Amino acid sequence: MATIFQSIILGIIQGATEFIPISSSAHLVIVPWLFGWSDPALTSLTFDVALHLGTLLAVLIYFARDWLRLIAAFFRSIFQWRIGADPERRLAWFVVLGTIPGGIAGVLFESKLDALFHTPGVPIPLVNMLVMAGIIALFGVLLWLADKLAAHERSLESLTWKDTLLIGLSQALAVFPGVSRSGSTITTGLALRLKREAEGQA
Repeated sequence: MATIFQSIILGIIQGATEFIPISSSAHLVIVPWLFGWSDPALTSLTFDVALHLGTLLAVLIYFARDWLRLIAAFFRSIFQWRIGADPERRLAWFVVLGTIPGGIAGVLFESKLDALFHTPGVPIPLVNMLVMAGIIALFGVLLWLADKLAAHERSLESLTWKDTLLIGLSQALAVFPGVSRSGSTITTGLALRLKREAEGQA
């Protein structure tokens, strides 16, 4: 029963933190560490991924129409061999381009970094938690500064391939525990002078 209760608590934490600019993965590490939950089923990378898949499914369902529209635009651009000025085709390709840096970073580093926090039967060293806390604080300050200095001048239509790569590279930093993918995206969008509605879609 205790494990079921703890699983529900972690599911709530994942659901609550996934959609705000803080690291949900970090909180899934912090809470069991703080309360001494040592059950490998709760602290494993597999459980972490399962919770993330749950929120991913929620996003896919909620934005189903948008995804279908972008997928259709993507394949139209391939079949017609043209992107042109169509905003949906541009956005579809920007999503693909922006995903590449994160995919590469995941392949190269994620398993090594996750070993620091998800090794079965091995307590997480205090130094690892302190480093993660420092990363959370650093990126929180960066987001705050970016918001304070933001110009909010550019629309989503003004995005370029260079902007998209920068946003993709910032998302790739989320491979490090404590870096929020949405937070790093918003911070980069603010630095690129995007309007708030554009940051949310980038």
